[in-house]
Amino acid sequence: MRWSAVAVLAGCLLPLYAASPAHAAPRAPANCRPPAGAMSAQALAQGGVPWAQQSLNIEAAHGKATGKGVKVAVVDSGVSTANPQLAGQVVKGADVTKTGPEDCLGHGTYVAGIIAAKAGISSFVGVAPGAQIIPIKFAAQAQNIDSGLAAKGIDEAVKLGADVINVSTQSIGDDPRLRQAVQNANAKGVVVVAAAGNIDRQNGKVPGLMFPSAYQNEGVISVGAVGQDGKITEFSNPNTPVSVVAPGNDIVTTAPDGNYAVQKGTSFATPFVAGLAALILEAYPDATPAEVKQRIEGTAAGNKGAGSGAGMINPFEALTAVSAGPGAGGVAGPSGPVSIAVPDEPDSTTRAVALGVAGGTVGAAVLVLAGGLLIPAGRRRGWRAGPVQPSGGNSGESA
Repeated sequence: MRWSAVAVLAGCLLPLYAASPAHAAPRAPANCRPPAGAMSAQALAQGGVPWAQQSLNIEAAHGKATGKGVKVAVVDSGVSTANPQLAGQVVKGADVTKTGPEDCLGHGTYVAGIIAAKAGISSFVGVAPGAQIIPIKFAAQAQNIDSGLAAKGIDEAVKLGADVINVSTQSIGDDPRLRQAVQNANAKGVVVVAAAGNIDRQNGKVPGLMFPSAYQNEGVISVGAVGQDGKITEFSNPNTPVSVVAPGNDIVTTAPDGNYAVQKGTSFATPFVAGLAALILEAYPDATPAEVKQRIEGTAAGNKGAGSGAGMINPFEALTAVSAGPGAGGVAGPSGPVSIAVPDEPDSTTRAVALGVAGGTVGAAVLVLAGGLLIPAGRRRGWRAGPVQPSGGNSGESA
C-alpha cells in the first residue's frame, strides 16, 4: 500500500510522495548545509522584543511558569544547539532517518527556539524557556519523506519521556501508522500539538485535511496561524479543523548557524502552542492531555471563524483561569467571541528592521517588532483568575 506524505521546509508545504520502494529508505544529504540566519543577536536587539512575544504577553506568563521540568519533543529535521539560546536546552533525542542528528534543513531548530530559547541573551525568548527539548529527527531531506517516519518519530518521543510532542509537518493522507502513534502518545499521557498546514493560494493549491493535525478526535491540538493584525494568514489552511491559532507570520527564532531567522507558516505557530502546553504542565503536573487541550481552547481569545478554532491562545489566562477538571487542567465558564486589541498605528517604541532572509522564506522583508496585547478574555467569559499551584514539574515517563 502507498502512503503519501508532506513535510515542511522553512514554513512552506512541499508535496512529498514517499511509499514506493525507491523512496522508502531515507537518503543521507550529500552536503549538510542548513540555511544561515538573517541577523545577529545585536541586530535583533535593535528591534526590541519580537511582536509575537509582545502580543502573547509572554513576560507575564513567565511570572507563573517557565516550563521547568517539562520535556517537549520536536519531531522534525533535528535541532542544532549552535545558537547560545539553545545551548543546554536540548537533551538526548533520536534519529529515525539513520543519517545523523544534524539539522540540515534548519526547520527543527526554528521550531525548538520558539518553544524553549533561553532568556537573557537577546530580546527574543521562547515560550517555555525552562523546558527541555528532545530532538527527534525524521526528516533528512525536503522531499520524498515517508509519513511512517513521522509515526516512528512520535513513538520515539514517547519512549524518551516527552510530555509534549510538537509536529510541525503534515501528511496529505490519513496514514494508520500516524494515527496509531498519536493514539499511543495520548494514551501514555503525552500532549500532541500539530500544524494545520499551509496553502498556496497563488498557485491554486488548496489541500484538504492534513494529518496528524486532523486527528482532533484523537486528542491532537491543531494550530492555525495569524499575523500581527490578529487575522488568519492567507497561507493558514482552513480545511483542516483548527483548535486554536497563534502567531505565524514574521516570527523571530533561532537559526542553526547560531544567529536568528524570520519565518512564517503554521509550522511556526505550532511551537507557541506546544510551549504553552509545557507551561500548563509545570503549573498543573497532573493535567491529562484532554485537560491541557481544554485549558488552551477554553482560554483562547479572538473572533471565531473559518480556520481560527477557539481563537488566539492566551498564555496568562491559560495559566490562571480557575479549573473545573480533576487534574486542574480543565476550565469552566461560558464561551463567546471576543476581540483582539491591535493598535491602529505602531506606538513610538516600534522599530522596523529590514531583513534579507536566507532561503527565500520571507525574502527581503521588513519586520515590525510590535503588536498589541491580547484583551484578557477570562473575565469576559466569567472565569476568575486563580492561583497557580507550585509544582516540581512534569517530566513524564519513559515507555
